[in-house]
Amino acid sequence: MAILKHIPVKNRYYSSAVEYLTCQFDEYTNKPIFDEKGRIMEREEYLIEGVNCEVDTFGAECIETNRFYGKNNAVNDVKAHHYIISFDPTDNITLEEALAFGKEWLCVFAPGHQAVIAAHPDGHHGSKNMHVHIVLNSVRKYAGKQEQWHYKPCEWKQGCKHRSTGKMMHYAKKWVMRKCLIQGYEQVDLLTKKHRDDYWVEKRLMKSNAKDGVGMTSNKELIRNTIDKLIPAVKSFDQLVECLINIYGWEIRVTDKTVTFTMPDMKRGIRGNKLGDGYGKAELMERIDVAIKEKAVAEAKRIAEEKAREEARIEAERKAMSERAEQKRKEELSQKKRKLAFERNGIQFEYFMANSNSDDWNSDYAKYLMAEKITDFDAKSIEELSKPILTKEEFERKQIEEQQKEICKKAHELWNDTLNNIDGLVYPHKREYLNYLEEIRYRKASTLTLQQVKEPILSFEEFNEMMERESARPVEAVGNVQDAVVVKDAEEIEETIGIEKNPTEDLEVQDISILESTVEEVAVMEPVIERPLTIGERAKEISTVIRNDYGRYDNVPVKVKAELFQFSVDDFEADMKLHSLVLKELNVRMYSSELYDDYMSIVDATDKKKLGELQKVDHYSKEKRWNQSR
Repeated sequence: MAILKHIPVKNRYYSSAVEYLTCQFDEYTNKPIFDEKGRIMEREEYLIEGVNCEVDTFGAECIETNRFYGKNNAVNDVKAHHYIISFDPTDNITLEEALAFGKEWLCVFAPGHQAVIAAHPDGHHGSKNMHVHIVLNSVRKYAGKQEQWHYKPCEWKQGCKHRSTGKMMHYAKKWVMRKCLIQGYEQVDLLTKKHRDDYWVEKRLMKSNAKDGVGMTSNKELIRNTIDKLIPAVKSFDQLVECLINIYGWEIRVTDKTVTFTMPDMKRGIRGNKLGDGYGKAELMERIDVAIKEKAVAEAKRIAEEKAREEARIEAERKAMSERAEQKRKEELSQKKRKLAFERNGIQFEYFMANSNSDDWNSDYAKYLMAEKITDFDAKSIEELSKPILTKEEFERKQIEEQQKEICKKAHELWNDTLNNIDGLVYPHKREYLNYLEEIRYRKASTLTLQQVKEPILSFEEFNEMMERESARPVEAVGNVQDAVVVKDAEEIEETIGIEKNPTEDLEVQDISILESTVEEVAVMEPVIERPLTIGERAKEISTVIRNDYGRYDNVPVKVKAELFQFSVDDFEADMKLHSLVLKELNVRMYSSELYDDYMSIVDATDKKKLGELQKVDHYSKEKRWNQSR
């Protein structure tokens, strides 16, 4: 059975409170107990803790807070409040549990205050009961929270003083009683006025009322409990009176200021103000109004919570349905992708094996097929999986088109370079090379094969060499004819010396030797005609002689140049080409006018006959030179 006491403290020495909580004092004289050396003795067993401050500096911190807010300057000001919560000696409670009980009470009824809380197991009057001391600074350091027992904002505002009102003590005592009942501690009625005089009077009253069959409960407690139970259910004071009369059979007398309650087994009624704080007429009406407001707020809160729960449920169902639909869609999509990937890989494998077994195996097509194999179908889109795989013919046709585009581009570049940088006068095959490039540029890709587009484009040097080889083929044919003539002459010689060819008879050794000697004589008499040098080979020989004998072209005399070149009037273009090729082999660069002057100087050094014939031909007219250069 826990009780709650309140003691206002006007002493400005806050450290005295800490000393009282930690040291031994006489319970009758309230004086400290000293040991044989004159030192105050510390309590044998206790627990102490500071809230919003430290225990050792509790006094200094309280004084600093008072000065900051300008409070507790007068002598009669209440400097601190001392609350005591005492438990029944039979209650099985430890120091830690008692200290936690006091801290929880402080958080509810005096939040924001600097306080020290101490738990002692040595109660007064030899009871040795557990009790808790709560000493708090009257000035609130931090803002609190508005509660139903507060009247003014100063009761929860920061920097204001704590007020221990009757309404606050009423709720504080009810809180202590309810907490003790929940935790299974012994509890008495703390709301009777008699209890305020003496704790033991209430206990004797409870024992005397045990004969009513309710147990250790007084009539006042029954009346209070009944009223407390009906207040949340009624809408007015008159309805409360009607319920008590009709339901419980009580006799109630109501005046302008008071109300008296009489239960059926009572001889005399009890006024409401005798039941404790909160049971007078005006207080009951106020409590009913507050209960109605709280009920309305609670109902609105309940409706809002129910609505929120319903919305949350609907939202959860919608979300779950959406997730299920999304999961189903993903599964169907994955199944579709798996099927497409399987079919696509089958086609890819078929094409790959067909390409591998074919005679014209295409390595580029094989690389393409390997890249088209699907390993992770979930990472691919439907469009990528549905894209058809090219057959070998389609791939090669596409490859031909791409190759032809590149060839056209390169042929165009070579065409421009040849047109701008190669002199047609020096290189007579310029026109044929340009026609060759034009043919490559404008040929249709649909008429080409893969082997044709893979053939490289000839450079001008390569094309020029090819043309020279083609022009040299008739000379080789003449050489073959001459060989044939030699063989024919040998046959005629054989006929003159009387050798007859008889394939069926064996020749005698003497005849064979005669034949061999005759052939050797014919070979000596008729030498085999050698193949003439080409213009390029002759230019290399002339440049080699000039480089070995004279070092530079400028050092060669004109007469020596005429002997080396040995121009012919039959082919003017060949003479000019020979002259240009020699200069090219020697890395000699000349302008057109210088080239002409040098050539004419060589011509002047030749015999007059050839010069006259050259003049008759008039190869150097402007029109002729323009046509040749073009």
